[in-house]
Formats: sequence, C-alpha cells, structure tokens
Amino acid sequence: MSIEQEHLKKEIIKYGSLLIEKGLVTGTGGNISVRLSKNLMMITPSGMAYNQLTPDDLVILDMEGNTVEGSRRPSIEVNMHRAILKARPDINAVIHTHSVYATAIAVTRQDFPPVIDTMAIVFEGAVKTAAYARIGTKELAVNVVEALGKRPAALLANHGAVGVGKSLSEAFDICELLEASAKTYIYANMIGKPIILAEDVIKEGQEDMAARYGQKSGSQYGVKE
Repeated sequence: MSIEQEHLKKEIIKYGSLLIEKGLVTGTGGNISVRLSKNLMMITPSGMAYNQLTPDDLVILDMEGNTVEGSRRPSIEVNMHRAILKARPDINAVIHTHSVYATAIAVTRQDFPPVIDTMAIVFEGAVKTAAYARIGTKELAVNVVEALGKRPAALLANHGAVGVGKSLSEAFDICELLEASAKTYIYANMIGKPIILAEDVIKEGQEDMAARYGQKSGSQYGVKE
C-alpha cells in the first residue's frame, strides 16, 4: 500500500466519523469514495459503522467494480460512485449522505431552487433531484449522473443527497452547505414564499466571486464567508 493510499484511508475514516458527528447520516448510512488513479477507486464497506472502521476495512476496486484489495463487501452504492467518478474526471471524491433537510426536499421529488446567493453560486443554480430508482441499482447510478451533470451536488429522490469535489474536504463542504441551505429553504417555506434568484443574478454573482473572493489557492467550491 502506497503512502498516498494509506493517507486516503485515514481521510475516509475521518470524514466518515464527521458525517455522523455533523448529523449528515445516522448509523451505517451513507458512503464515501475517492479516486486513486484513472482505473482505481477506494470506497467504504457495506453496513459497517464509521467509528469502528480500520484502514483494512476499506475496499479498493477497479472502475468496472472488481475488487483489487480488501476482504470486505463494498458499499451497496458502489455502482453510483463508479458512475460518478467515470463521468466526472474533474473530481476525485464522492460523499453520499442521508441528511434530514436535504432528504426532506428529495422525498418531494422536486429540484431544490436557487434561493440563497452562496448556494446559487456554489451549486451553479438549482440542485437537481435524480429520478427515483432502487438503492444500489445501476439505474440509480445513471439517474444520479444525469442529475449531477457538471455541478457539485444532487438530490436522490426518496433517498438522500450526494456531494462531489476535488478532495474529500471539498466534497464534505458541499454536503454541509447543501444541508444548511436546505434547512433555510424549508424554514422559509413555513413563513412565506422563497424568492428564486434569476439566472442572470447567479451568473453575475459567480463572475464577481471568481474575481474578488478568497485566495487564489482556495477551494473551487468551498465558499466560506
């Protein structure tokens, strides 16, 4: 095992624990994967608690789903992770959550409209909801890739959400921002009708943020004020 793989295994375990700590999953829900190379990926095992994982529990597979290293059964959502990584050479990490507020929107099978400026800029507009398919199926994988497109997040109908990034930290930031935005949107619906930001406003905001916000070495997606 290379030093890089050893580091990534520790990172996956760390972010798995953070998913629980931040309330983005419960129990053994959700899953995490990272790209190791053009043809290899690493993913969390099926049905194991994050706080009990060891590096040896993580599974390395090729992009066709064949196990290369590890004795555990990979996450049931391995098809979805493989499909996303294959479709998105610009990203290296995928995190699937069952966070309460994002999932609440997902069960309505509606897209999540851009109602918060930071959300609109980072998610490049609305967050799409993938058409429903059963857990772990290739059909679900296809639907999620379509809903995700080139954006960093998508909802899964009646299921949860997914966030992607160049790194695990970036993907995790996306999942946190999605959940916080979903919470605000749901609360806003309780007191009135949220105003959806227009496409030209979103585009202007993206251009302005790209020119003026943060440091040049900062995260592509991690907009933090």
